[in-house]
Amino acid sequence: MTILALNEWEQRVVNRIDELKDELVLLCQDLIRIPSWDRQTRGEAEVAHRVGKTLETHDIHPEYFASHPNIDNLVATWGAEKGPRRLLFNGHSDVIPPGEDWTVDPFTAEIREEFIYGRGAVDMKGGISSMTMAVCALRDLDVPIQGSLIVNVVGDEERQGQLGTTWCIDNIWEKIRADGAIISEPSGLGGFGPTVCFGEKGPAWVKVTMKGEKAHGSVPSIGKNAIERMLQLLRALRETQPPRVPPPLSQDELVQEFAAAVGVEPHVMKALIERGGKSSPITAGIEAMTKTTMNIGTIQGGVAPNVVPDRCEAQIDFRILPGQKPQEMIDFIASMAVDLGYSEYCRVELVEAFEGTSTPNFRQDPLLITLFGSVRELVGPTIFFMVPFASDGRLLRKAGLTSTAVYGPGNLTLAHTADEKVAIADLLNATKVFAISALRYLGVKE
Repeated sequence: MTILALNEWEQRVVNRIDELKDELVLLCQDLIRIPSWDRQTRGEAEVAHRVGKTLETHDIHPEYFASHPNIDNLVATWGAEKGPRRLLFNGHSDVIPPGEDWTVDPFTAEIREEFIYGRGAVDMKGGISSMTMAVCALRDLDVPIQGSLIVNVVGDEERQGQLGTTWCIDNIWEKIRADGAIISEPSGLGGFGPTVCFGEKGPAWVKVTMKGEKAHGSVPSIGKNAIERMLQLLRALRETQPPRVPPPLSQDELVQEFAAAVGVEPHVMKALIERGGKSSPITAGIEAMTKTTMNIGTIQGGVAPNVVPDRCEAQIDFRILPGQKPQEMIDFIASMAVDLGYSEYCRVELVEAFEGTSTPNFRQDPLLITLFGSVRELVGPTIFFMVPFASDGRLLRKAGLTSTAVYGPGNLTLAHTADEKVAIADLLNATKVFAISALRYLGVKE
């Protein structure tokens, strides 16, 4: 594969990655074949050691740090020890449980029509494979990079990262400390191709408990129905927009990003989006990136059909933008309860939350613009994007590594689904993007 925009070193690296294609595919398959969703097994440790085996084959020597009897976090560094910059590649070894409705075995890593199927193919054993092989290709050619490149495979991301990236930050920060980081989570957006993600929203999970008064179901007016009170509150919340802050990218800017990616004028893209309606994926994506969203996830109440319920509980998932505080969602619900006259019957609690994060001035950030350019040259049109879910990127930004991007192989909408799959072409492209971005960001000695 020859790309005219690449210099001599970059072209040699791309060619080397093409030669490593079979090893890349095998690594991804081997990682998928390791079930790593149950902390009671050694799956997450086995993933780290399988990555380490590949690194060792290419003369890169990893270290392992146990944060739990069954979780080993891998760190491997290659390059100039005292270079001007350090770049971190981070990926997680754990996956969610396989679930049902698969048409293939989720742990055999079957290949169909140039896709590898299996739990974790997209989220994110494909990403781990690509970032690993990118470093191996650079090492094979002994590219004289000016900085150092760090591979960090962590556990526990699907459980919020306390035994993975957070543990590494708290215990071995000097080993993973860097000037920039790329999280190799999937960032493909279906028909719009790969994206470069500069930030993410934060979840604020809220539990609302509503009290009532019991009575016999045959005379319901004697009691106070907690479920009906809760329904009134939830309806009011749905009809009222949660608190807002300016998003990092406005709706107009997002339309321009999408338009540039597909090669049409912004007014044409806007018309296409409007034609698709509110339920279309692109419209839903734009809304998720620019607004605080609310999902009523669970509701429980009552003991029997013939009893007026005196208690009802609902859990709500708010996804908040960078700059918002979880407490704002508590205050939002509490004020609505006051308006309805239910404040003395209503209790609002924060179950779990963390704030959204983003890279400041991402369009001028050295790593993000380098990564953006590499994707555009090696893969095709791309856009800056902010994911509505959470990744370990938030933990690195909170630790001070604000120059953190999310980019990796695969369609992010396939994560956590039955028949999860990643295209072999995506793996190969991502490997090249990781390697070329590292060369350009760290620099090559003359």
